[in-house]
Amino acid sequence: ALSSKQAAEMVEVCKQNNVLLAVNYIHRFHPHVLKAKELINNQTIGKLVSVSLNFNIDFPPGNNFRFNKALSGGGALRDLGTHMIDLIRFIGGNIKEINGYIDNVVYQSEVEDFSAGVIKFEKGGYGIFNVSYNNKKAFNRIEILGDKGAISIEKLIGVKTLPSKLTIDLEGEAKKSFRKRGNKLIYLLRSVQKSFLKGETPLITGKDGLINLQLMEQLEEKCRTGKN
Repeated sequence: ALSSKQAAEMVEVCKQNNVLLAVNYIHRFHPHVLKAKELINNQTIGKLVSVSLNFNIDFPPGNNFRFNKALSGGGALRDLGTHMIDLIRFIGGNIKEINGYIDNVVYQSEVEDFSAGVIKFEKGGYGIFNVSYNNKKAFNRIEILGDKGAISIEKLIGVKTLPSKLTIDLEGEAKKSFRKRGNKLIYLLRSVQKSFLKGETPLITGKDGLINLQLMEQLEEKCRTGKN
């Protein structure tokens, strides 16, 4: 879906026809993200203070469809930012407010190459993200702060020679780090298959996709009107 209106129609049609709908927000299924979620739910790092996400990739314009608004619907926010909004919601809970920016920092085109957002959670605490098409180092990282410790995930997109790393830093304890290889797509497909076979609600639903698009559109509108 390129809009929340289209997403809402998809959700409603599936509901009327008793069809389970899952969305490919693949980063939820990263083993380290699932572990971080478990640690937060168990209050391992105490009260959640903030969730920070960086997801930066180099996508030069050229013939890249991402820079064709008619094909992509938008730039870095729609392509990468919606994944970060979903991750922030998954980790920190429902979102009360979103503000931020979209801009062309390096590549001048009809869609933005950079976006940043600041989010306030309904239960307290904040989320921050930035995404871009203009970073040649392909930097991606998650930092989760609580009042009793912190969790970091480096290389949300890992490589065979250097898998993603989860680090837990608790008050009064030595840091603990773990590396794990894992294909998020395989984890996603297994999870969705299991949900469909058992008739259970998927970990990522059509409603989640709709909410993410609504939040993204709120941010786009605030940037367009200058009402941040």
